Amino acid sequence: MISCMDDTVTTTVASLIGLPCWGVERGQGSILSFEFGSPRLFVRDPHVSTSSSARLRESAARRVVKPVGEWNLFAFCCHWRVSSSGEVLADDDSPPARIEAAAQAMDGRTLIAFALEAASRQAVFSFDLGASLTTWPCASEDDEQWSLDLPGERVLTYRRPRQPRRRR
Repeated sequence: MISCMDDTVTTTVASLIGLPCWGVERGQGSILSFEFGSPRLFVRDPHVSTSSSARLRESAARRVVKPVGEWNLFAFCCHWRVSSSGEVLADDDSPPARIEAAAQAMDGRTLIAFALEAASRQAVFSFDLGASLTTWPCASEDDEQWSLDLPGERVLTYRRPRQPRRRR
């Protein structure tokens, strides 16, 4: 059974079909980020951080200027697998160097299809040249699997549905 939410997700992601991804990168840990659409500059001005981490305080004290797309797909808090021509390039448990190599291999690929499997909550992003990104929820988590930043500062978040509480 496909829910109304699944229809909304599928319709929204369909807007990306035919667009190449760019700026694909590994974020913190096993997070993957894909840019789509026309680039624009993101500017974050320096600010004072009260973090106990010296690294975070130093980072906050610097200005960040980087190109971002009209759309940004951000895979996190889920299991994922990147494949190309039937070969698994990396998954969420891979070492950082392997994830970075998979991100580099995905850069420039065009999204050609998207599908949701309602029962398993698996999402498959199919790219040209035989590549795909498949996501599915962590067994014990109701967190987001991925989010899609949309034009107009809107965000679509795909998550495993919460299980209804049983009444006694």
